[in-house]
Amino acid sequence: MSASTSTRTLFAALAALTLAAGPALAQDLERVEVRGRVVEAAPRYDVKASCADIEDRLQTMLARTWEEERRYGEVKVQMVLENGQIGAVQAKGISNTVARKVGNAVHRLDCNNQAAAGPQVYRFSVDFINPDAPVRDSGDTRTAGARSVRISGG
Repeated sequence: MSASTSTRTLFAALAALTLAAGPALAQDLERVEVRGRVVEAAPRYDVKASCADIEDRLQTMLARTWEEERRYGEVKVQMVLENGQIGAVQAKGISNTVARKVGNAVHRLDCNNQAAAGPQVYRFSVDFINPDAPVRDSGDTRTAGARSVRISGG
């Protein structure tokens, strides 16, 4: 077998692989296990549409966490919502203790306004901010001193 034949064979194999894998990669589906079954869904970043009062509820539920930990930063959250029920929740960031408390709080949320049928994977961040920091123009009409938790997309 000559070098050019080997090269053509290699390129043909790569082209076939690209054509076969391309559609699967383009879908960008998230695989999450919920109660022993795998859920595949494209991640969503509009959690406030399904859990309308999420920011106020988490502010209340996590106020003590902020008081105990006094740490600022971001906790990345992924949750699965199906039929208004929160299934799996993963939280990472700041510390294991803070991430666990955020995950527990998210799991206790009541999200009745599910945006779409079937299981949905949501990604968002819970940002612990310094409530004593000077107010920046964030479009939030509430004062910074009254907020220690903010929700932001993915």
